[in-house]
Amino acid sequence: MTSGHPTRRRFATNLLYSGITSGSAVLLLILLIVAGRVLGDADYGKFSYALALATIFETLMDFGLNQVTVRQVARERERASSILANTVGLKFLWSGLALAVLVVMATALRHETDVRLACYLLGGSSVLRSYLLTVRGIFQGLERFGWESIVVLTDRALLLILGATVLLAGGGIEALAITFVISRAIALTLAVIFVRVQVGGPAVAFERDVWRELQRAAIPFGFFMVVLNLYSYIDMVMLGVMRTNVETGWYSAAYRIYEGLTYAPSLIAAVLTPRLSALFITDRALHARLARQWVAVSVLLAVVVGAVLVLVARPLIGLLFGADYLPAASALQILGAGAVFVFAIWILHAVAISANREMLLLTTGLVGLAVNVGSNLVLIPRQGINGAALATIIGEAVSAAMLSYGLTLGARVRKPTSVA
Repeated sequence: MTSGHPTRRRFATNLLYSGITSGSAVLLLILLIVAGRVLGDADYGKFSYALALATIFETLMDFGLNQVTVRQVARERERASSILANTVGLKFLWSGLALAVLVVMATALRHETDVRLACYLLGGSSVLRSYLLTVRGIFQGLERFGWESIVVLTDRALLLILGATVLLAGGGIEALAITFVISRAIALTLAVIFVRVQVGGPAVAFERDVWRELQRAAIPFGFFMVVLNLYSYIDMVMLGVMRTNVETGWYSAAYRIYEGLTYAPSLIAAVLTPRLSALFITDRALHARLARQWVAVSVLLAVVVGAVLVLVARPLIGLLFGADYLPAASALQILGAGAVFVFAIWILHAVAISANREMLLLTTGLVGLAVNVGSNLVLIPRQGINGAALATIIGEAVSAAMLSYGLTLGARVRKPTSVA
């Protein structure tokens, strides 16, 4: 049986731990608020640009392997050690390639020395965080969300403590970027110790068949995750190239607040993914019921969150970042009005992963990428940060619609007894 009181209690416990993990994002938000106030809007815009570029390339370093890890470990727990070791090996290739391309792009797009150096350093931090995501994927697949919480809390607490200390001591964007590297290195070391205790096995493996299996499954997820990150961060990169550092800083202030609120559906998706992945094999009816229920919950939650954000955008921006950032309030209102799309996407993403709908994710990703970048090219020159916010919402709306239609159609045409 997959239902009953013990299962419901475990789900509730996992949701609590996932809530703690996602809630710890407030530590990173606090650091970014401190950075915005201490650095000023222009230098904060430079740092936001570098962080956004590094975050986009971080997706290329993982390229869907985290999602595959969660699903495979949830279904084949006895293979956790092998999956971990081979994923670590495979990421040597992806992270090296992505970091090299990041260095080239960072050098080509911006001429300022401090911006380039921040991009390089944060790129190194992204390599470390990519491996940290692999460890988190193992814990999620095993439904050991308590261990994941410890790892993430450590990472973000270190970022806040070291980063705030450096900023208050007078450090600039390069010094702040260095603290990201140091914090991630310490957190990854702790995570590796924890996961080795849990699953054991070799640290790195190079098994050709396993690499092929993991990468083949990961590629569609990778494209989709690239698009998700582009939704989130391509706006800041394009603003940094097409407009000014000040405008980039304003938009970053608005987006960071919005992003913090969207952690609610992300924690639900994190808990749902392993559960739905297992149910897709054992109980399709319960799988479909849970998927519908949680999509509905995410939409209702988004309506409430979005309405509140629209109403309090201006005083919230002023309270957190200061009067210099008040022009960001209108962009925050636009993002809040479109929250329903990104909230739904998080849950639909979990459903698609669990149902082996890799090609749907790939198609959605390619279309969403084109829509988002195209919208930014048209809207940013005309409307600045408001155009960037609107482009984000347009891209998310298209992706949510495609995922909803594709999953509904797939559920109708697939035979209930088919097993991936």
